[in-house]
Amino acid sequence: MILSINEKRSLQRRQKEMEQYEEEMVRRYAEQQEIRQNEIQRLKDQAEEAREEIFKKLASEEEKRTAQKLF
Repeated sequence: MILSINEKRSLQRRQKEMEQYEEEMVRRYAEQQEIRQNEIQRLKDQAEEAREEIFKKLASEEEKRTAQKLF
């Protein structure tokens, strides 16, 4: 099958468009993954901060109880 120059150019243009589309999809996917990972890390950090606050509160209460027992 012999293709004319215009047909070849058209095929090359479509191939390039498809490659660009695929690259854009990969870029978007990577961006979404990064956003998702950042959100997961933010939630983990939030949970850790909450745990630390609870621990500090419990430790403080325990210190108060210990101090009260001494007096």
